[in-house]
Amino acid sequence: MARSCNFDRQEKLVEAMELFWQKGYADTSVADLVDHLKINRFSLYNSFGDKLSLYREALAYYFDNHAMPNLTPLFAETAGLDELVTYLEEFIVRQSNQPFGCFLQNAVLEKYLSDEVVQGICTRLFDELHQTFERVLQGAQQRGELSAGVQCTQLASFLVMQMQGIRVLGKARQQARIAQAREVLMGYLKSLAVSG
Repeated sequence: MARSCNFDRQEKLVEAMELFWQKGYADTSVADLVDHLKINRFSLYNSFGDKLSLYREALAYYFDNHAMPNLTPLFAETAGLDELVTYLEEFIVRQSNQPFGCFLQNAVLEKYLSDEVVQGICTRLFDELHQTFERVLQGAQQRGELSAGVQCTQLASFLVMQMQGIRVLGKARQQARIAQAREVLMGYLKSLAVSG
């Protein structure tokens, strides 16, 4: 009969996510996980499988509980250019203040080419961002808030690209560059609004 664990599995998953987020996959050893989670190797393997399985699960948890909730204000049917600008402003602040960068961005750089599961989670993020931006932009355009000539699909791709650059610059502590680029990006987006 299998023994039940005497710890909160989700709590340990969050702790593992934080460690992988801080150190990356390659620089996090099983010994590091055992020490950080304060559980023995048997409990680690019994609860999460091997290191790679735990990393993948931690990345999926980050996607569901950190990345996606930030998009919630854009899911409203009435979300438009103002909400999109607010979302991007808040995103820039988060990236500027996060010492370890974005866990998903880190995974793109470290594991995207070598792991199909990681690839799937990261691609899903890009797809979700693009689809959400495109829907918000199209809605704003249909309501007459956004210039009719704007190509919403192309602009959504442009914004995803900008976010990736901001993530990298944030991790590199390039706040001055982010601040300067932010002025250009926000000015551009505001120039697309139809004045009432």
